[in-house]
Amino acid sequence: MVGGFTKSISSFTYRTFFKKESTYFTTVVASGVAFSIAFNTMFEKYWDNKTAGTKWIDIKDRYAKDSKLGQLSSNEALTLAGTFHGIHVLASRISPATKGSQSVKDSGIQTIDTKNFRIHCYQTPTGIKFMAATDLLETKLSDVLVKMYGLYSDYALKNPFYNLEMPIRSEMFDSRLVQLVKTV
Repeated sequence: MVGGFTKSISSFTYRTFFKKESTYFTTVVASGVAFSIAFNTMFEKYWDNKTAGTKWIDIKDRYAKDSKLGQLSSNEALTLAGTFHGIHVLASRISPATKGSQSVKDSGIQTIDTKNFRIHCYQTPTGIKFMAATDLLETKLSDVLVKMYGLYSDYALKNPFYNLEMPIRSEMFDSRLVQLVKTV
């Protein structure tokens, strides 16, 4: 048998929220909105905790604090990389490079000079491009980019938990990359 207090709560809830169709509809919509807001807030906190340290906003200070060049936003970096990729592909396809009697596929653009900076590119045998933007005094950076590829191979590709095209979560990779960049 239902107690008096429980019966009064259930009848109050019924009269207040469910007796009329308009209040029932309002209750359903309001609780759906409240659930959506609560779920999105909780999931966003969970996702931020799970991906902490992998977003560019979290790691950019490790790589860019000693730079004398202007800082690029993430959108500018993506735009630069996409533009460079298109130019790189076009240059490698229209290049008449030949070596001896055999036709050799050109590796595309290796440097682009501007008025303020120079972009260096190293394309790996698997097609991954390593790019570096430097000041105009840096003339040859290909050895450093090859070493970066070695670090990438050692600390990312040999890691069984690393997925391609995802941020690299390795303190050793980060520290070795900073050491390598400081030697330049």
